[in-house]
Amino acid sequence: MLPALSPLKAEEIGANDVAAVASSPARQGLTELKTSLDRSDRTVALQALQMALSELGDGVTLVWRRPISQLTGRVKPVSVFRDDQGRICRTVVYSLAWDGREKEIEGAACREEDGSWAIAG
Repeated sequence: MLPALSPLKAEEIGANDVAAVASSPARQGLTELKTSLDRSDRTVALQALQMALSELGDGVTLVWRRPISQLTGRVKPVSVFRDDQGRICRTVVYSLAWDGREKEIEGAACREEDGSWAIAG
């Protein structure tokens, strides 16, 4: 069970996020996740991402599981940088497994003024 986190909306992993990720495999991975996971699974996955980016150091992996749907995931923040707007950003590797499939996505997220993390783009 994940601890309570800042509220995230399941819609936050959508078309804008797909365009924000630099590599084609990452775009395809986000599109597949959006269509393959239900709203509750997407919300839990986003909460894990928020928690890992907020609380873990570089190279530390958060492993989580949602028994109801057999969804599992790993989130590993890799490095910290500042974007051209001066925001603190982190590169991250995110792996999800569900229904016999596994996807690994590499991307970046930046800290918003309210303290939440948004997929960079």
